[in-house]
Amino acid sequence: MALDELQKPNIGKPEFASGRSTRERKVWAIVTTVAFAIFWFAGLFVAAGLFGQQSMSWTTAVLAAVGLAVGLYARRKVDAD
Repeated sequence: MALDELQKPNIGKPEFASGRSTRERKVWAIVTTVAFAIFWFAGLFVAAGLFGQQSMSWTTAVLAAVGLAVGLYARRKVDAD
């Protein structure tokens, strides 16, 4: 496969050009990113606690669950039309 076949121009109109990118969607996108970062960070501590590398605390499990719930909710808000 040649490099020219991989480098195709963008097809279609970007969301900001069609007026779909609003301030609300940008805020929800930031909330999504932060919530999923909290979920993965706390999830690593939960996994370490399950495998015995670190003491297990209930707060990390709650933080991981809250991060996942908020992240999924915010992602739905970003994708809503």
